Amino acid sequence: MSNPENLQNPPLVSAALHPPVPAASAGGSVVSQSAPENRHLLLSRYRVRALSGSLALLALYALPGPGSVTSPATFMAACILLALLLDRIRRDRELKERMAGFAGGGFQKLELSRLPDLMKPDMLYLGNGFLWRKREAQRLRDLLESSWKGQLFKRDPAVRGSRFIHGIGRPRALYIPLNFVAGHVLITGTTGAGKTRLFDLLIAQAVMRGECVIILDPKGDQDLSSHTRSAAKTIDPRKFKFFHPGFPEKSISINPLFNFSRRSDLASRLAALVPTARGGADPFRAFAELALNTVIGGLILIGKRPTLKLVRYYTDSRVMELAFLGFREWFLRHTPDRFREERDRLLRATSKIPGKLLTEYNGFYLRVVKKWSPCEELEALYALAKHDTAHYGKMVASLLPVLDMLTQGDLGNLLSPSDKVRLGEELWDFESLIAHERVVYIGLDSLTDPIVGASLGSLLLADLAAVAGSRYNYGSNLRPVNIFIDETAEVINEQLIQLLNKGRGAQFRITMATQTVADFESRLGSSARAMQVLGNVNNLISLRVIDRETREYVADSLPAVRIRYRGVSESSQSSTDSLTDPNLNTVRTVTEQSEPSFPAEMLSELPDLEFIARVGGASVYKGQLPLVF
Repeated sequence: MSNPENLQNPPLVSAALHPPVPAASAGGSVVSQSAPENRHLLLSRYRVRALSGSLALLALYALPGPGSVTSPATFMAACILLALLLDRIRRDRELKERMAGFAGGGFQKLELSRLPDLMKPDMLYLGNGFLWRKREAQRLRDLLESSWKGQLFKRDPAVRGSRFIHGIGRPRALYIPLNFVAGHVLITGTTGAGKTRLFDLLIAQAVMRGECVIILDPKGDQDLSSHTRSAAKTIDPRKFKFFHPGFPEKSISINPLFNFSRRSDLASRLAALVPTARGGADPFRAFAELALNTVIGGLILIGKRPTLKLVRYYTDSRVMELAFLGFREWFLRHTPDRFREERDRLLRATSKIPGKLLTEYNGFYLRVVKKWSPCEELEALYALAKHDTAHYGKMVASLLPVLDMLTQGDLGNLLSPSDKVRLGEELWDFESLIAHERVVYIGLDSLTDPIVGASLGSLLLADLAAVAGSRYNYGSNLRPVNIFIDETAEVINEQLIQLLNKGRGAQFRITMATQTVADFESRLGSSARAMQVLGNVNNLISLRVIDRETREYVADSLPAVRIRYRGVSESSQSSTDSLTDPNLNTVRTVTEQSEPSFPAEMLSELPDLEFIARVGGASVYKGQLPLVF
């Protein structure tokens, strides 16, 4: 630990500050960055001493007579001077290395084909870095309190942040246990700090482990898509699947209502898309969920798998039509033999008013069929079909626009595939994608249409939650499923919270990225719900963040350490009796204070691709990501 009493000397030459060791590059190259200016000022003292020692040694050899080098005393003096000279040369070299470390080693570029050479079984590679402990925390505080702070923070227009932070430790290839990722990962970072590049590294390793990868990208980042495709090609090009509303000709078809355990589950997913200012108590959302639950139950009753188009069609004032189909299907299956003739006459009747005919259907059901085979779905359909038409239209007015956006045009065909597969069309659902361990990139195109992007993301996450529930209840020998969500606040919903809470038992590993923690609060509507999300994440990787609340959250989540502060105060006292002999007092104090192991204010000083990671709840690492290409 460096001694704060010696801060009047350059802290960069303290013996406690080790020279950084270059990280293993595995064939990668390094993009250099410019070093701080005036570095020669810090080295001049040792160079002058080395030069003076050299001149003194040469003078000893040149002296004639008794002081020549042949004298034993002179020879010993020459040896001492030579040793001092070598020591000065060694210190000069070490100082150069240390200064190079504080100046930053630049970005490491890593070819995708060389990544398997760096991967280890049951370990996750995170670039180069070192364990951040109390010693490193103390060194950082000492540097920040020293007179060299201005030199360390000297800005280079080509570099964002302060590169000296990474020179405090000894960077080496950084690995963390892979089983820690099962506790989920939260990534924070401002725009341009390196979140997508971190995704590149994590996704490539998951693909090369042969595991299923599902990426939800609200922005539709083309670099992330192409990098994921390249990673899949290293294993099998057929494993990569692509979905993007803006490129329907390249996209697979996914039914987001395919997987469910109860019809009420599907109704809740769709009702959650209804905009509301009153939360769950909103009467319009409650009625919409009731209507959806009834319609979906009717579709299941007549033997049709629910799709967004079918739900949209029957919810839009066509409940009576669905009720007729439901009664007909139920009568054909459950009417006792002695009533079949009466049933057939009723089913052939077409000349009556639809409302009156539906009432006769319901009367036959209550009088004959219900005694033997009651059906709650039929009763709910009949009640909704007889509901006041004007009132029904008002109550579902906020639901239909959402369904319209998800069922029109090419997007509607992608999300509501028909039972008949067209040439070149791929029909998938998340259960089959996971079973075949596919690598799936899903772009939500939120920049073009944020409402559709957010709605689509919520539906897909809900479908994933249904698959996780099935795996949790009935699965065995499960393989990991890696889910990466960029701009998580755009798509977060109740199902994602459940995935975070219970997905570990289904072998779901979720990695979420966000710019600020306030994004969760804004999306969920309360800080308590936001903390519910953050409380289910065991690992945190923070790149540069500039938001104060996010910095404080990250710093407070790190383990606290005891930081030592030393101070010196001087005072003098004099009197008329001894004007020339003042009484001088020097007081030295040492105090310790419990603080986060990495200061919150320094999170905004992290350069691009550098991060602080809390892993497994307690271990803290300082790392730097490679540029995978």
